[in-house]
Amino acid sequence: MAIIFVTGLSGVGKSSVIEQLKKEGYNVVDTDYGYIKEIKNEEIEEIIWDEEKIIQLLEKSKQSHLFISGTYSNQGKFYKHFDYVVLLKAELNVMLDRITNRTSNNYGKSPKQRAKVIDSFENVLPLLEKGSDIIIDTTRNDIDVVCKRLKELL
Repeated sequence: MAIIFVTGLSGVGKSSVIEQLKKEGYNVVDTDYGYIKEIKNEEIEEIIWDEEKIIQLLEKSKQSHLFISGTYSNQGKFYKHFDYVVLLKAELNVMLDRITNRTSNNYGKSPKQRAKVIDSFENVLPLLEKGSDIIIDTTRNDIDVVCKRLKELL
């Protein structure tokens, strides 16, 4: 059974794609909910994957295909467990517009968070690109096209 990891910055469509796959009956997990923890390194607070919970998720999902999504600094530790690491990306102006207009998630709406999204676009996105097996640009591709490409990986 295949495990497909969908990653990308805020506003690229990870949650929308995962929700659509769920509606289609696929086994999906958005790791933003129930699979993360906050850590403090000196004075820096960071939210990362709860590694024990991710290991448990991977162990119990060996009986069916699984799409999981998220973007955390420690996700690379788990790449060997995924059949594919798929990066969703979009142009910065499109990401910022999606963040501004979405109602399902408030992240990225404050000036501080918006600055973090822009910084991640410049500094984190190149790292995500290097670690990905497949890159899908969601700037002009709708959810159905992205989901079709993901399902082709199974």
